[in-house]
Amino acid sequence: MDISLENTEYCSLKRTYEATVEESVEAEISLPEYMPEILRIVKSQAIPKINSFTTVGERVTVDGTCELRMIYVGSDNCIYSFSQTRNFTRYCENSAFLTAEDVKVKTTLNYVNCRATNTKRAEIKAGVGIFVCAFGKIVENILLTGNSEGIEEKQMQISAMSLGCKKSKMFAMSDTFNLENDTAAFLIRANAVSVLGETRKISNKVMLKGETIVEIAYVPNEDKSVIRTARRILPINQILEFDGMEEHFTGDITLDVTAVDVIIKNDSQGEGRSLDVAVSINAGITMWEQKDLFLITDAYAINGAIDLTYKKMKFYSALDAIRDTYIFKDSIDVSKTGVDCILDAFCEESEPSLSFGDGVIAVFGSLKVTMLLKDTSGSVVTTEKMLDYRYERKAECTNQQTDCVPGVSVSSFECILRNKDQIDVKAEMQINCSVFGETEIDVVTDITEGVMEEKTNNSAITVYFPKHEEALWNIAKRYNTTVESIALENNLEGDTTGDIKMLFIPSA
Repeated sequence: MDISLENTEYCSLKRTYEATVEESVEAEISLPEYMPEILRIVKSQAIPKINSFTTVGERVTVDGTCELRMIYVGSDNCIYSFSQTRNFTRYCENSAFLTAEDVKVKTTLNYVNCRATNTKRAEIKAGVGIFVCAFGKIVENILLTGNSEGIEEKQMQISAMSLGCKKSKMFAMSDTFNLENDTAAFLIRANAVSVLGETRKISNKVMLKGETIVEIAYVPNEDKSVIRTARRILPINQILEFDGMEEHFTGDITLDVTAVDVIIKNDSQGEGRSLDVAVSINAGITMWEQKDLFLITDAYAINGAIDLTYKKMKFYSALDAIRDTYIFKDSIDVSKTGVDCILDAFCEESEPSLSFGDGVIAVFGSLKVTMLLKDTSGSVVTTEKMLDYRYERKAECTNQQTDCVPGVSVSSFECILRNKDQIDVKAEMQINCSVFGETEIDVVTDITEGVMEEKTNNSAITVYFPKHEEALWNIAKRYNTTVESIALENNLEGDTTGDIKMLFIPSA
């Protein structure tokens, strides 16, 4: 028996490796003579930043910095900050990196502690986690059809999303902000988020348009008892090249800020009237190709014998794409603090989760809100609060297994002192994720010639009595004939016996 087979590739995405490498960072801070003595430490910060990472063979090399900052109240009852930066290089080795389509690296802060050893010195210690994840392309050879005479095939048609490419590339942005009618003495924090606008694919290149929103909190020169913020927008207009990308692919593009560096730039009078800002951004694409597949789920030979190889495979279909702006509102009880004013407020979002069911898609997580407050006695205090958010929208398909990695970023955040007991919180959040349906199917992956059993029934016509409505495929396979010949012999139009009581089965 001459068996001729045709195959096509179906690709899916899988995390092939993930690990977190710990990095300990510490600094001995000695305040310069021009800065006042430490009266009370208000807050300590450790800001890990990834400058670059490279993959060579089985090794990923991560180069970054960690800025250790102490915010304190001086002996003059004003606000000051002082920081030191520590460089780090970490390695992660695994054979999964050899064949990885893409590698993702991000940092997390595990802890930070600061204590004053005397009025002009302090120690800061921090623990940083460097998360490294490898993504692999899983290639499956799908048997589409066997162009062999005398073999009947049972096919299932599906439309599935096959992975086209997953890549990432870093780029940098920089600018100088002029502080209008103001001067900066000390930095308190710097945050940035990139919001993607228009995208366009040209061959293996992607044109990105959007904006990076930078917010900087600083202590002004003329009044060191307050904190002010400067908010600027850097336009994104980048063309990035990704190997393996094609114009007809569809999918997700993400922008993750990996580092923000700000330097106060003094003028000729020694006053900080401008801020030099540099931002590092990692652009990641996950692109899919729509494929219409005719899967073989069963087969048999009419005049001969074949052996089938089966495999359980997962196929993915696009169910929904969320690209939405969500306004989160909540309030914080500060009745026990006695708040006079809010000096500064910012938030950090946790890793989001997703639930899918009962006609609703929900993305949920937590915001860690940090506020520097001045109480009614004039003291500067720090308050932290975890607030839970939940974004919901209607979903049409909720009866199948789903796969999704939601993306959430806070593009705008503010806290308003409503009264002495309550602070109102408002965050503008960008919700981005693609939801895929997951279907598991037993498919035939190979057909080979088998051992023929001797036939015991040589009749031209076999009479068969269905006990109930049966599939014609199962009957044809049992008697080594075709569905078409059974249907023609018995004047059947469907794929089952229907209500017929006696069936004539012709031999092939």
